Amino acid sequence: MELQCPQDSTGRSAAPSGTMISETLALLSEATPIKTWFVARSRRGEHVVLHVSADADLGVVPGQVYGAPVTPCGTMVGTGCVLMTTASDGSAALEPRKLMRDCGANLYAGTPLVWAPEHGAHECFGTLAGLGRHAATDITPHLPLITHAARVVGFALQAAHDADSLRRRAERAESESTVDDLSRLYNRRGWQTIAYAEAGRIRRYGSSAGLIMIDLDELKRTNDAYGHHAGDALLRHAAQVIRSSFRDSDVIARLGGDEFAVLLMESDAPATRWAAARLQESLAIAGIQASVGWSSLDGSRDIDAALHDADTNMYAAKCAKRQFMLDVGPDRPHCA
Repeated sequence: MELQCPQDSTGRSAAPSGTMISETLALLSEATPIKTWFVARSRRGEHVVLHVSADADLGVVPGQVYGAPVTPCGTMVGTGCVLMTTASDGSAALEPRKLMRDCGANLYAGTPLVWAPEHGAHECFGTLAGLGRHAATDITPHLPLITHAARVVGFALQAAHDADSLRRRAERAESESTVDDLSRLYNRRGWQTIAYAEAGRIRRYGSSAGLIMIDLDELKRTNDAYGHHAGDALLRHAAQVIRSSFRDSDVIARLGGDEFAVLLMESDAPATRWAAARLQESLAIAGIQASVGWSSLDGSRDIDAALHDADTNMYAAKCAKRQFMLDVGPDRPHCA
């Protein structure tokens, strides 16, 4: 794909201000006869424009894609050498000269940007390049500034890349440490972190929340009768039903084994009781036998006490089912 050079309404493309890259491009625009300076990433036989000087007088814009093999930028990536050429330069290939003419430029200057990946040898990331209108101007005296600017831009790109890599690793580590792999709900660690933080906010702002505890009645029997693969399928199914029964703002966790917990944000006791009953019904409709208990949390109660009450109510419900099954007949299996 060849570079297309439409002019925007202002005839210029502004790079984000306040960054090392945009300031470096602005310096090049001010100190050299070329106003249009840009940074491009070499990618699979193409170049992608990332940054353009704010004083650009040609229609090069961020996000633009052009074919690297037929451009001066492609020549630089291929050779690793600084390149300066004009549209009338007989040593330049036909296609680069055509591209410069299509952009209304007759002067090109650029240098490779060296990339230092975290693993592996140094490579050419792309180019720092300029397109100008003054072919008769000698750009050679500005070469030391251009090469130094390339080092600055390369450093800025590398620093941003490294920071993004660290941030990404931290985000993934945080996600992996607080999300249960099987159910994709919060795990016990995530639940405790969020629930106790919300309890502090409830105390500070006088709000309330609901707590619901869920225990699956059939997981142990399913594992024993059909294997853990079937048990895992039951857990995933239950997680989907529980997730669909609450709002995005509510906090849902698998605490371990067959036990789940829900923190209902901004919910009082009647609303929490209704939500617990609705969940019990939804699980039954889905063919999942479970015991559900609930309690309310406000600024007057400690979260540990509220959790204890919800857990006690849940086990009371489970015991009631067990007693019912025993009353029906001795051949009925016990709840897990």
